[in-house]
Amino acid sequence: MKTTREIRLITAGTGFIVWLIFIAPAQYARAFDFKDVASIGAAYTTHLFLHEMGHQVIADEVGAESPKMSFFTSSGGTFYPGLSTYKNIPEKSKLPYAVGGERMAGFTFDYALKSYRQKPTTYNKALMFFSCADFFAYTLLSNYVNPDEDMYDPYLIREETGCSKGLLLSLVTAKSLINAYRVMNPDANFAPVIWVDKSSAALLLRFPF
Repeated sequence: MKTTREIRLITAGTGFIVWLIFIAPAQYARAFDFKDVASIGAAYTTHLFLHEMGHQVIADEVGAESPKMSFFTSSGGTFYPGLSTYKNIPEKSKLPYAVGGERMAGFTFDYALKSYRQKPTTYNKALMFFSCADFFAYTLLSNYVNPDEDMYDPYLIREETGCSKGLLLSLVTAKSLINAYRVMNPDANFAPVIWVDKSSAALLLRFPF
């Protein structure tokens, strides 16, 4: 049974995600039709594939054994839209691997934001939304709905860093809010970025010089 605090966090998180849907103002008005549904589905599929590919890139760099991507699959009784697995990985590389998907989502968001400003299509807006908000929702799911699911990225990050659920959620929320600010302010000259090497990872702010 969920506590009142957990329910409030989930409710607030859901509200935050809904708000993010509307942060990018439409450049022109048109009816919502089947093409929009198809575009949103295509954007989600793109984001999902690239997220899992981010794990695979890190797996290849650190020498993980038999990395594999699966989509819309079940494992241990849990359904996963996307799932990356391996047979073996260096112990020191588990954290870079765990953040690899969200690192790629950061690149996807930057691409989608630039594309949206050039051409404000439903696809670009949806891709921007998923790459900005997905990990926030993922963290809420991992922290408060399925906290013992050890194949979720946020769980793995908490295990490898020792950070609390609240601290991880705060960092993820800050990253999403910064990107939301960038959507609303075209002149913003900074961006959050996840830096990794073979044994560590860090959340940084990038400024142009």
